[in-house]
Amino acid sequence: MFEFKKITKDELEQIIINASQKIGINEVVLEKDYWVCFILNYLFSECKWKNAFTFKGGTSLSKCFNLIHRFSEDIDLILDWRVIGYSLDEPWENRTNTKQDKFNKNSNKKTQDFLKNEFLPQINKDLKKLLNDEFKVSIDESDAQTILFEYPKAFRFSYLTHAVRLEIGILAAWTPSEKVSIVPDLKKIYPVLFDGDFIEVKTVLPERTFWEKVTILHHEANRPKTLSMPKRYARHYYDLFCIANSNYKDRALNSLELLEKVVAFKQKFYPRKWANYEEANSKSIRLVPDTYRLKEIEEDYKNMIEMFFGDYPDFDEVMNRIIELEKEIHKIK
Repeated sequence: MFEFKKITKDELEQIIINASQKIGINEVVLEKDYWVCFILNYLFSECKWKNAFTFKGGTSLSKCFNLIHRFSEDIDLILDWRVIGYSLDEPWENRTNTKQDKFNKNSNKKTQDFLKNEFLPQINKDLKKLLNDEFKVSIDESDAQTILFEYPKAFRFSYLTHAVRLEIGILAAWTPSEKVSIVPDLKKIYPVLFDGDFIEVKTVLPERTFWEKVTILHHEANRPKTLSMPKRYARHYYDLFCIANSNYKDRALNSLELLEKVVAFKQKFYPRKWANYEEANSKSIRLVPDTYRLKEIEEDYKNMIEMFFGDYPDFDEVMNRIIELEKEIHKIK
């Protein structure tokens, strides 16, 4: 059991300032990491639905596997769809396109209702017992499947949002996954702030995240010129760059069936004609965007630079590796 000792906002602020000077990480990043870990500890050890969550996405790459060296502000969580009433295999049943679209919309609505009527009241009740200072948890006005945890904050930063975003959905695959141990960065400097050795979370493995990122880049490479790329999407290029430079790349490239599963999932639950998912295979997948899109991605990448800690690649280095990776995938027999 891992525990965050109760301290005041002012005490935490001074500790973070001192830690930042010692290890050279921006204060706001240290502060947010503390609260990200606080929420992860709650979700996977104290929450009523602790056994129904699987951690995924950029934050898992950073906290669980030390694969990326940027602060990822969102916590992406897969909720076991059995929590909202589906059987294990029900979402995978064969349906017409019309009926599948109806199922997808209905499942999202059921998830939203669960978050609003069950999860939100419960997390509010639980956090009141755990925290001294004021906080707020609410549904994001722009996304009914995102919970915003506004923590007692002392530092501000333009690119980093000032809340922990819990992006919770059932329409994501939770395999392969495993239990991994994580700790807040502050524990390395001030272990007396905590009781226990580590936080245990269940997380999707990097080889699946590799193919998730690959298909995101394929999606973006096929994005029509008339549609702007979403903000903060440059992170996907950086994340894939990092996984491609790790041992997990070879594990992923030796698991083409995992790519097929990722593509099948997106075609069923997130269909989009212009994404050309039917071409997302080892012979024809696209990672490299059209030239006109590069400036847009580069500008987004520059905006996230202050989120890096330690050394980081420049944009050209990232894109050159993505070009190489596309060629590597195309050479798979």
